[in-house]
Amino acid sequence: MAETPGDTTLRPQLNMFDAVSTGLAAILGAGIFAVIAPAAGIAGPALLVSLLIAAYVALCNALSSAQLAAVLPRTGGTYEFGRRMLGDWWGFSAGWMFLVANTVGPGVIALAFGGYLHATVGAIPTRDAAVVAALVMTTINVAGIRRSVSITDVIVIFSILSLLTVAVIGLPAANLSNFQPFAPSGALGVLRATGLLFFAYTGYSRIATLVEEVRNPRHTIPRATVIALGTATTLYLLVGVTAIGVLGTTRLSSSSSPLEDVMMVVGSALGVAIVAGGALLTTFNEGLSDLLGVSRVAFAMSRGKDLPEDLSHLTSDKNPWRSVLFVGAIAILVAAFAPFVVAVAVSSFGTLLYYTVTNLSALRLEKNQRIFPRFLVVSGLVGCVALAFLLPPEDVVIGLAILVAGISFRALRVLMRR
Repeated sequence: MAETPGDTTLRPQLNMFDAVSTGLAAILGAGIFAVIAPAAGIAGPALLVSLLIAAYVALCNALSSAQLAAVLPRTGGTYEFGRRMLGDWWGFSAGWMFLVANTVGPGVIALAFGGYLHATVGAIPTRDAAVVAALVMTTINVAGIRRSVSITDVIVIFSILSLLTVAVIGLPAANLSNFQPFAPSGALGVLRATGLLFFAYTGYSRIATLVEEVRNPRHTIPRATVIALGTATTLYLLVGVTAIGVLGTTRLSSSSSPLEDVMMVVGSALGVAIVAGGALLTTFNEGLSDLLGVSRVAFAMSRGKDLPEDLSHLTSDKNPWRSVLFVGAIAILVAAFAPFVVAVAVSSFGTLLYYTVTNLSALRLEKNQRIFPRFLVVSGLVGCVALAFLLPPEDVVIGLAILVAGISFRALRVLMRR
């Protein structure tokens, strides 16, 4: 590929519709199609409350990201925000955890894709399908953001229609007795499920990480973020109520393809086909969007000399293809070998730490720079810290070990440069 040596500035290419569809593509997917099952096992029907809490924390974090992106319109998300507002080490820690969490994320999403494909075509092994999906996602992103987003714009419409189909066909068959007892594990179960379901929202600030490639970012990013998150939350609640009402939480918690099972219980062959197709398209689209966003953080960290500088090279049409290949290779390894639930928890923990730094950075904004009230930033900060440390202890330990490894890696690079 023809490269532009020394030029590391990306080009604005995305309009409002592109931004909303990219945000929706990053949110909708493995979260509602797969993570809803283990969350039901933890919280019971109260997972609906968990969805709302996770949505509120996500909204606070997203608005913090949006107003920071308006003030600091430079690709890299909280890696850049943290460096500018708090210092290099804070920015690196955020970027590192985002990189780890979200290179795990596309691999997890590829696994969810493989699980649904295996449920539809039993002869295709889950892991094999997941690896192929991760490889195709990487290939499309290597071709450039315009091509990737054009595919996303189309698929996200089918994703929304497939989730609406679950609600329209399934809700009339819901049984109210399946909502009792509502919170069998109490408030602690609700909060633990919230930490897990946060994975369902982890793409909500994808738009902010692409700020250099969005036209008129101060106007576009806040509005696109709120529209994408609001639409996703509404769809999640509709689907959650339907799945609990039709399956009950015991059956739901043990399902590997819960929404397809809902359609099978209802007896709708058309619904099964639509959900199967929608699950495959939606999870693939989410992985495609996640890889796009994470590759931009890798690019920004390379540009900031916190990752090897070769990753910040651009083609003549402003495509950071080397950072895409780097992130894609890790996602393929996760798809091939990582346990699903552990990978989800580690991804959620890393993302929550990342947005902790986002909110700390937003607290440093001057009064005239703020777009949204300060209490939303404080809410996001408290929510991130609480949810991160309510995840299973072994996953928290893994996440903290990854953070320490990243800080040690940067310390070694700094010493070597000196």
